[in-house]
Amino acid sequence: MMAPFLYLTGEELRKLFRGGKLKVLLMLSFLIGVIFVLIGERVGLSGNLPVTTLELLLAAVLPLFMVSLGSDLMAGEFKDGTIKNALKLPLGRETLFIGKILAGWTAGALIVLSVFVPTFIGSIGLEGMSALSTLGATMAEVGGAILFCGLLVVLANSVSLWTGSGGVGMVVGIVLWITMGVIGFFEPQLNRFFLTDFADWLHPLLYTGDFGASVTTLLFMTAYYIMGIITGLLAFQRKEV
Repeated sequence: MMAPFLYLTGEELRKLFRGGKLKVLLMLSFLIGVIFVLIGERVGLSGNLPVTTLELLLAAVLPLFMVSLGSDLMAGEFKDGTIKNALKLPLGRETLFIGKILAGWTAGALIVLSVFVPTFIGSIGLEGMSALSTLGATMAEVGGAILFCGLLVVLANSVSLWTGSGGVGMVVGIVLWITMGVIGFFEPQLNRFFLTDFADWLHPLLYTGDFGASVTTLLFMTAYYIMGIITGLLAFQRKEV
């Protein structure tokens, strides 16, 4: 059972690469990472360059990339009718949906890594290898960024399936993101519910040892994952070809 499922996920990921959008997002992410390495010292980006870069990009750029990726993950296939080929496979819609979601989640992780790898290599070249404690915190930040970005892909996919259009889903997703960001700006205590501030859920645990604050926000993130998957699956099952 596991082998066909992994094969399906791999095929869906290859389909994303063939589509072109993922290639563009990966190249842009890598180029942004290289630019941060080249200009980091000149603009005063001190400290841990890979982490600083990720945190700056997670404020707007990476969420935009994830919404763009997630909004066209499945809705486009229903619109142009190519989903018919996938539905002919001897697999249930639930399995097909999860395979596509995992492929999208993996694509989101690759985008994050495309930013991280050049900045990490560049920081080693400029400053040398970091201490083990710093390296551990860096890896935790990368893992958190991947988890955070994966959630945005899942939610954007759900919105686009319900609206029936990748373009409309992307616009709705961006408007919702901006709205939550504005509310969170004026009411900072609400950020943990909206999950628009990446640092809010990971930094308390890493840098102040506040386990409770991180776990509370992580529970909300898990709940959003579950809601995004369930609502997306319901929309996927209801759609007719």
